[in-house]
This record gives sequence, C-alpha cells and structure tokens, in this order.
Amino acid sequence: MKTTIQKAALRGATSLSAFALLCGTAYAQDAAPQAADDAGEENTIIVTGSITRNPAAATASPVVSVTADDMTKRGITTVADALQTLTANNAGTIPASWSAFGFTTGATAPSLRGFNNAYTLTLFDGMRTAYYPLADDTQRNIVDINSISGSIVQSIDTLLDGASATYGSDAIAGVVNVITKRQITGLHLDGSMGISQRGDGGEQRINATYGYGDLDEQGFNVYANVEYQHNDSLFLRDRNGIWNTADQSSICGTAEQGCLTNSIRNGIQADGSYNGFQSTIINYVRPYSTDASGNLILDDEGATIPLGNYEQLNPAAGCGRLTSVTLTAEQQTPGAPSVVCQQDLVNDYRMYNAEITRKGGTLRATAKVGDNAEAFFMFNYMNVKTANSTSNAGWVGNTAAGGEQITVSQIYLPTYVCSAGTSSITGGILTASGCDASNGTLNPNNPYAANGQLARLVGLPDKPRETFTDAKTYRLSAGINGTVGDGWNFSLGATASKVTLDVKNTGYIYLQGLMDAIAQGTYNFVDPSANSAEADQLVFPDQEKRATSKLAQVIATLNKDVFELPGGFVNIAVAGQYRYEAINNPSSNAPNNDNPTERYYGINAVGVKGNRDIWSASYEISVPVLDQLRFKADGSYDHYSTGQKNFSPKFEAEFKPIEQVKLRGTFSKGFRAPNLNESFQLPATGYTNASINCESAIYAAFCAAHASNPAYYEDGYSPGITSSGNPDLKSEKSTSYTLGLVVQPTRAVTLTVDYWHTKIKNVITSASATQDLYTQYYTNNGVVDIPGVTVTPGVADPENPNALPLLGQIISSFKNANAMKGSGLDFSADLQLPLTEKVSLHSKANASYLIKLEQFNEDGSVWRYDGSLGGCNLTSCSGAPRFRLTWQNTLDFNDKASLTLTTSYTSGYSSTSADAGGTYKDCIASGESGQLITYPGTPGIDGSAAPVQCHSKGILNFDGHGEVKVADKFKLYLDVLNILDTKPKYDPNAAYGLYQFNPAWSDRLFMGRYLRVGAKVDF
Repeated sequence: MKTTIQKAALRGATSLSAFALLCGTAYAQDAAPQAADDAGEENTIIVTGSITRNPAAATASPVVSVTADDMTKRGITTVADALQTLTANNAGTIPASWSAFGFTTGATAPSLRGFNNAYTLTLFDGMRTAYYPLADDTQRNIVDINSISGSIVQSIDTLLDGASATYGSDAIAGVVNVITKRQITGLHLDGSMGISQRGDGGEQRINATYGYGDLDEQGFNVYANVEYQHNDSLFLRDRNGIWNTADQSSICGTAEQGCLTNSIRNGIQADGSYNGFQSTIINYVRPYSTDASGNLILDDEGATIPLGNYEQLNPAAGCGRLTSVTLTAEQQTPGAPSVVCQQDLVNDYRMYNAEITRKGGTLRATAKVGDNAEAFFMFNYMNVKTANSTSNAGWVGNTAAGGEQITVSQIYLPTYVCSAGTSSITGGILTASGCDASNGTLNPNNPYAANGQLARLVGLPDKPRETFTDAKTYRLSAGINGTVGDGWNFSLGATASKVTLDVKNTGYIYLQGLMDAIAQGTYNFVDPSANSAEADQLVFPDQEKRATSKLAQVIATLNKDVFELPGGFVNIAVAGQYRYEAINNPSSNAPNNDNPTERYYGINAVGVKGNRDIWSASYEISVPVLDQLRFKADGSYDHYSTGQKNFSPKFEAEFKPIEQVKLRGTFSKGFRAPNLNESFQLPATGYTNASINCESAIYAAFCAAHASNPAYYEDGYSPGITSSGNPDLKSEKSTSYTLGLVVQPTRAVTLTVDYWHTKIKNVITSASATQDLYTQYYTNNGVVDIPGVTVTPGVADPENPNALPLLGQIISSFKNANAMKGSGLDFSADLQLPLTEKVSLHSKANASYLIKLEQFNEDGSVWRYDGSLGGCNLTSCSGAPRFRLTWQNTLDFNDKASLTLTTSYTSGYSSTSADAGGTYKDCIASGESGQLITYPGTPGIDGSAAPVQCHSKGILNFDGHGEVKVADKFKLYLDVLNILDTKPKYDPNAAYGLYQFNPAWSDRLFMGRYLRVGAKVDF
C-alpha cells in the first residue's frame, strides 16, 4: 500500500487530505517523498483535498507544501512566519506589529489570492479549530495560525483552490492545513537565541519532544512536546530613519511644492512657519471669564471668549523632558504661548513589535487497532501573551461607537472644587458645577481661580496606552481510520477546542472619571507624577475582560472501490459532519444607556455573543478512465442553524498525454456563510485614512473655516467605519476554476504553472468612505444622503468649535451588496541535482502573479485593487502586490552540513486605494478626492503637484541558514536574516501611515540584519 501511494505521488497525484490527522504527512504537489526527519516521522504520503485516501482520487488542485525542513532552512520559527513567505499570500499575513493597532491583538492569519483573511480556511490536521475571539477589522472571524507548537509541525500544506465541496464555508480562496507529526521516537531538544545586529529584538526559544514506540514494529507511538519562545518588544525609536519620528519635513518636492509636514507636536516647518498650538504632556491653560453664577460666557455666535494666551500650568517645571522652543513674532499664532514644548509622539511611545511570550505543549498517542485500523488521540495547549504600547490621546476626545457617543472638544477647569462637584458636557464643552465658596475650595489646578476665571485645559496624559493579552488555546482531537468488511475504508474524527482571551487595557481615559476628577479636584494636573494610584485609577481605570470561543466537530467518511476501469478503480466516498461554533466577546466599552459618559476614549466597543450548529453531507466520485485521464466530482450540502444552506459542487480533471506532462483543471462552486460577528455583532468601529486637499473645491469651505488652525487637519485624519451585525445576511457565493500544467522531464525536476479565477457574489460589506460620501459631507455642511448610511462629525476644532468638524463616523449594518473577482498565475519549480559524490543542490521556487482583483459595487462602480495599496478595507492598507517570489537553494554536504540561501521578492504597487476615496493608479485624483496621499506642501488640482510617492518600490530580501552535524546526535545551526541589512522602503501611505513603511512586506527589513544561533540534540 505504501509503495503504491508513493508511486502515485511521483506521478503527480499527491495532495492534501481532509483527514490528514488520520493518515500522516502530505508532501508538495508532484514532489518526490523526502527522507524521514530527525524525529523519526515516517515517509507516508497521503491524498489531499479529498475525503478518501485512494491515490486514484488525488486532487487536480495546485498544492504548495512547506515542510518542517523548509521552515528550519528559511530561519522560520512560527507557522505565521512560514505563511508570510507563501507567495500566494498576496494580501499578507497580519504582521506582529498590528498587535498594537489591530483588532486581533496577539493573533495572525493569512490572506490568500489578495482577498481578505475571511476567505482562507485554516485547519489543523484536517480539522477546524475555534476562532480567535476577536474579529479582524471588527468583521472577520479568523483562526490564530500560531496557536500550535511549531516544533511538532511536519508540513504546512496550502490548497490553492476553492474547496467548499470538501471543507464547507470559508474555503473560497484556499485552505491552509497545518499537519503535525504522526510519530516521533526518542528525545529531541532544540534551543536557540536570536538578536538583531543592533543588539535588540531578542528572541529566546527552546522545545523538547520525547516519543516512544514504533507503529510498524510495536504497533503504537506516544510522544509529548513542550515549547517556549519569547520575543522582546521593539519600538519605532529603536531604528534610525524617517520611520522613528513624526518629523517628515526632510522629504521635499520642488521649491514651489515645499516639504512634508513636521508633525512633531508644536514642530517648526521646513519653511520656518508654525502651524498652531498643539497639546503635549506639558499641560497648558488659558483664562476665560464667567458670569455671576460661575458659568462660561459665550459671545453672540456661541464662541468662548479668552482673556489671554495659553501658558504653562506648571511654569516652574518648564518643558521637562520635552524640547522648549521660543516662537518668533512671525511664528506666533493667536492664543499661542511665546514658549512651546515640542513632543514627538512616534518616538516617545509607539511600539512596533509587541513583547510576545509563547508557551505550549502537545501529547499524542497513536496505535494500531487490529490488522486494518489505526487510532490516535492528541491534546494541544498554547498560551500566547502580548504586551503593546502606543501614545495616548489628549484630554479631549470622544467615546467609541456602540452606544451614545459623547464628544469633548474643550475642557474648562472650574474655580471651585468639592466632593459634591459634577461635570456636564454641552456642545462638546466640558464644564463643572456644584461647588462654590460655601462648600468647596479654590481649584489648585486653576491658576485663575482667585480671579473668578475658568482655565481651559490643553494637554495629554504623560503615560502610554497599553494592551495586554493572554490567550489560551485548548484543543482535543481523536480519530480512527481503517478498513472493514469487503474493502470498505472508513475514518472517524472528532475535535473540540476552546480559546480564552483575557484582555487588559491600561492608560485609557474613562470619561466619567475624568469629569469627576475635574469637578472634585481629585487629580493633579499641575504635577501628574504626584497623583496617587487611586487618583490615577479614577481617570484611567484598568479595563479588563475575558472573551471565549468554542468549537466542536465530528466527521465520518466511508469509501469503497466499486469497479475497475483501465486507469484504476472507480471510488465512491461519502462523508458527514456536525459542527458547533460559539463566540462570547463582551464589549470592552459597553453601551451605558443610563449614563453614556461611563465609557472610555479609544477602546473599541466591538462585542459579539452568538452560536450556531452546522450539519453537512458530502460525496466524492473518482473516475480513472485511463492511466492518462482521470476525473473527480465532489459535492457538499451544508445547513446552518442561523438559516443559511448551500450546495457546493466541484469537478476536477487530469490528462497526461505523455508521462512527463500533465494537464489539470478544476471547476467549483463555493460559499462563505456570514460569520458570528457579521450576524450578531454590536456596533463596532474600524478606521480608514483620509486627507484634506484645500486646493479642491470639495474642501474649499472647510479649509476657510479652519484657516486659523491648519494643524487640525493637515496631517490627515481617520474616519471610523462603524458596523453592526445583521442576522438576515445571506451566504456569499463563489465560482472558481483553475487550469494548470505540470512538467516532469525527469524525477529530479518538476515545473508547474496554474491559472486561477474566482468570482464572489453577495459580498458582505459595511459602508465605505467613498468619494461621493466625502463630497456630500464637506459640501453639504455634514449632511450625507446615502441609503442605509448615517454619518456623524468627529471631534471639533478646538480653535474653531463652530466650524464643520472633520468627518467622524460612517455608520451602517453589514449587508450583502457587492461582488469581487480575482485572477492570477502560480508557478513552482523543484530541482534536485547531485553536484559531486558528496554535494547535492536542492532548488525550489514558488511565484504568484495577481492579474486582476476587482470589487463591483451596488451603485455600478468598479474598484480595482491589483498592484495597488487597496483595498484598504480588505487588507488594512497592506496592498495587493502583483508579483511575489520565494526561491530557496540548499547545498547539502552528504548530510553532514548544509547551506541555504532564501531569496524573497515582493513587487511594488501604486499608492492608491479605490475603497479609501482614491482612483486606481491616479495619485493626483486620489489626493483630490480624499484618500490620504502624501504630498510635499499643498497638492494642486491641475496635475502640477506631484505626490511624494505614487508607486512603492519592490522589496528584495535574502535570508541564510547553515547547519553542521558536529556529532552523530548533535547539530549546530546559524540563521542570518536580512543578510544585506536592507532598510524598509519609504511608504508614507501604507498601513494608515503609522510607520512610514509597509509592515506586511518590510517587517524583516525594519528589524535589520538578524542573527540566530541554535543547537539540536537527538537521542
């Protein structure tokens, strides 16, 4: 049987099994089987993307396999890093840096084919696992690909084709199956330490595995594994370059255009100008008059009346650790102090990589049952902890969506404070009352209190906002497979998993606590460092929650060879499964209808509680007409307790006109059922980026109204897109086909090329920040007339509070509205060549080319994304590069030593994003209509202005790995990542402008040259 399966693999019939956990290890499409690894894993070949183990039923779909050996030789220590190098991962895996800013804090998932991560199904040993409790961009439920120990992974197999007919929902763009080792014998230790060339970014890693028993000789195997890995945090300030500062004024255009903005708070621009007073951690105040009742006096137009300029609340302390700058007469703006404090928030607080600690363990037992069956049991545990930090918002702000939003644009410290004091907010103005000379004392935070004046407060808390996550994944799986009766092959598998996620947020302003502290005088704004822990907790109370996710799945299959054709036996297989999914993610900023001020600034309100049951039945008919011609038909019917049901067929064909050439093709219908967030989510907000172009007629009136304070809008802004669940959603439906060619001139050479095409209808979407929406908001005084969409203004300009604020929130429910279509090419090459008697070369390359990626909207417009930064709503502005390449070359010295060089390339892309208000590959039009396109100076609308960067450059990286066997059971290895110490490509538009480069593609480049040394011991 084993020989037959290996022969089928050599003939190009290998693929990834739906029940890999019952069968063993899968190898790359059309690749010869490899030798057993150091852990003693058998050289078993299985059939992939199929509900049967019969080699005659092997899929025609393209499969890419990254083995444990590949991961080692590429310097990869986690499954997420392995998938980031997968060329078909066109939209990028969520990088570690998004832990500080993204919604899936601490988790990561791939995005195949340029579509988002909702269309890639992730499996572990052919079975599903519980979702991560937090949804990406508040919408997409993902599986954390790093929730399993990397040291027990045998291979990561990616099926690059629609697979709903086998796996059900979510498998539209492809399937990632992480296959663990079936058998391990002996004791195996692996430890390493890594550090960047600059002495930071440290990594410590160790794993140990012990296994006993041989399945062939003794009929059983048991192994246990433990793993630990810790990665130090890395701040943006830890790297020199334009990305570690908010000052971009060194990037200049022509003399007429000028330079980019110095966005350091109170920074002086390249031309010597000053754009207006901005808040820093040094609190400033300004006096305002009151009436006889102590109320703030307003002028006839409702504006407050200042009695002087801003001055430091604590002049004795000066600017402290910040830079003090004395403004010239030309730089002075109305109300600004003569001396300002400069603060670079990017350099001060912004973390790039979170501190991450991973601890996990696995226990597996496998045993022969009689002569014709094999059973197994496995338990996995993984604990991932992260610690993130970013800059705080100012004392003014607004509470998150999900309840009544409260906006605070101005804060006035009262003259008297007392324990009975209360605060109120009217028109964005926060004032206090309830205290006077009879029941209170003069406010120590208000230097004008003795004069009966209020003090307007401008400043930032001197503390970062931090998020700590503690995710624990528990997974049980068991199964049995074998043969009974007259050639009936069966398999039965079951799994249950649970993810518990504890989230703790610190340093976030709690509005009601801030209001009480202002009215009662319990917080020291003069010297914040003197506040007690109790005073701090009143304004910044720690916010903690626990979110959970559960999944249970049972699968059974039965297949039999029914009759023989010239090409082999016709095989008929049937399968049935039941699945239960549930998420309980309470909001971190829950609605409070009794007192809407009892909420935080900045903590997203995302929350969902829901569950569902899924039943499915599937079939597979494999017809080997001739040795040269094979067909296969699959189908699956899925029924959801939430009301969705779907039938998904798939057809496959392979034709070999000669032994060395194979033609293959597939056609399938797929679906994606609305996930639990899309069906049951509370209103929650994701963000996009936008800019104000004062030369455009759209923004002319807005710019005129805010002319005295350009700092309010000049660096761009982030409108929120608030979406809520819709239980009436329909499933998305897809149509996919592939056409491929496999060429094997010799057993040592395999070449493949595959064309793919996928179209998705009924795409579930929320409202988008379209050009029409921007135009309506800014030309119609904030009024937008788009069906199903509500728009709210953002925080008002503190210097022009009566002017139209920036666009704040775009609010809608999820709906089935759009369609998407993508097409592309995948290439692979595998060469195994003996160079001398003791030296051999193994060269393998994978490449993907994205031909077209489009979104079709219900208004008839078409947005194109391929080769651009778009779609920002799909990929968090990581873009969809057209071409990606990975090329791995290994020189093996008679199994005593090896050297590997891995080359990775990702092509450049246009900086435009059609779903962020831009025009495909037209930067001038994109900047004019509202997309955040970075220009030196002010962009013109006549085409004369040139953006700083309209096309991001391609990224080339080289990684090296060397290992030497110094003794029979002892091996040393060295990784050198980013060998050339290449720097990130400047990209001020990617990733919402957070880093000035694209973290999805330049992650290793930002870290710089990285060294890792390790040792393996095998007994």
